[in-house]
Amino acid sequence: MGRLFSSKLSSGRPLVPYLLVLTALFAVAFPLGISTPLPARQQVTDMFLSVTEQYLDLAGGTLFFFILLHNVVASLLLVVSGLLLGIIPILSVGLNGFFLGMLYRQAADQVGYANAALKVSPHGFFEIPALLFAASYGLWLGMSVLRRLRGKESDPLGVRINHAFEQYFIVVFPLLVVAAAIETAILLGLQAAPGR
Repeated sequence: MGRLFSSKLSSGRPLVPYLLVLTALFAVAFPLGISTPLPARQQVTDMFLSVTEQYLDLAGGTLFFFILLHNVVASLLLVVSGLLLGIIPILSVGLNGFFLGMLYRQAADQVGYANAALKVSPHGFFEIPALLFAASYGLWLGMSVLRRLRGKESDPLGVRINHAFEQYFIVVFPLLVVAAAIETAILLGLQAAPGR
């Protein structure tokens, strides 16, 4: 029974509505972040740079490991936290879109919108989809819990949790590996930059 249920889920269709909703939320939050006042953007940028500076003196392999470990732990927590009715995945996607918009606008004010997009896109191209997929599985689990509480679903929750984690390692984890490799290359480039 569990195997049959799991094979039904493997088509990926149950995830699509959640992925679309969270993508739309991210797309709304991003321009809101762009439109925030300069003092708020500056404060967020300073916080981001202070976190980034902690990694600048690490060697390549160690740097890659720490970035990957941080992103894997954060995204796994995002999936698990979805069991709390999906609230945390929704908040996480909204805040990530908002803060990324702030950072993008701050960079755009210094180097122009096109150059800022070139700086953000290499790692965002993999990390943002990873975030959206992890959050979508978290939200999917949260809605399953809600339906069970309302008596509208009797499917075993354990099978859904297993499916979410299987898909995490098939879809999200490879994206995070690539994102960590790109971020490592960028940070190593900053280490080698003249004047540092």
